[in-house]
Amino acid sequence: MVLGHCCEFGLMSMLDPNSPLPTSLPVLLAAEDDTFAAFVIYVFQQVGVQVLREADGKRLAKRLRELKPAVLLLESRLPGIAVRTLCAQLRLEKETRSLFILVLLASGDERLHKELLASGADECIARPVLPEKLIACVRAALRHADRPSDASLVLEFHDLEMDLTAYVVRRNGRLIHLAPTEFRLLVHFMRNPHRVHSRSELQSAAWPREVYLGARTVDVHVGRLRYALKSVGGTDLIRTVRSVGYALSEEAADRTLPRRSR
Repeated sequence: MVLGHCCEFGLMSMLDPNSPLPTSLPVLLAAEDDTFAAFVIYVFQQVGVQVLREADGKRLAKRLRELKPAVLLLESRLPGIAVRTLCAQLRLEKETRSLFILVLLASGDERLHKELLASGADECIARPVLPEKLIACVRAALRHADRPSDASLVLEFHDLEMDLTAYVVRRNGRLIHLAPTEFRLLVHFMRNPHRVHSRSELQSAAWPREVYLGARTVDVHVGRLRYALKSVGGTDLIRTVRSVGYALSEEAADRTLPRRSR
């Protein structure tokens, strides 16, 4: 039955068995729907990724502590837990701050997309989901999690210091906790300071090419990054250039392009 479900999406023609996803870490699927869970597990088996399942939201926190997964695939209507509250809690706890959270939106929950991103989710995908889109999101997250270390890879800008090996960001010596997407955005900003980056450029830097983003997704994540950088004190380091994009700058106030005189 699962195979038939997968074939409806053209899975067998899309997957390349010789191209496994890079991971030594498990993926945890939090889903009540048995058929959908079997489909997701089968999809990732074809690319060499172990997916473990938890169907009860009340047991999810315990499973996360036990497994320490790199990625959490989370149904938007998981019994026993409020998903938005869960996302926010996971971002506050030391053990799960770097966890990549992908919310799978049930039909009718598309309106929650922006709220879930603001709560701490890295990405939201509406169901039914195409296997290639699901794999692309997880591939990007696992590639980042399994990236080899480089002891000398430290970026600095103004009062920010970013250790790419330890996955640590500090401002004036104070630790800043970032979710994976905001971390990748900050890497791009710090490697290219003062430059104004378009939304499409930021999307290419922080998301896989195969993933389609909503019109405001980049803005939401930049907003989360801005809030995190200001949470330990100091001026706003992200400058908004209206209708163009964003830049990393020492100037505190947002700027817009000057209006043309009539």
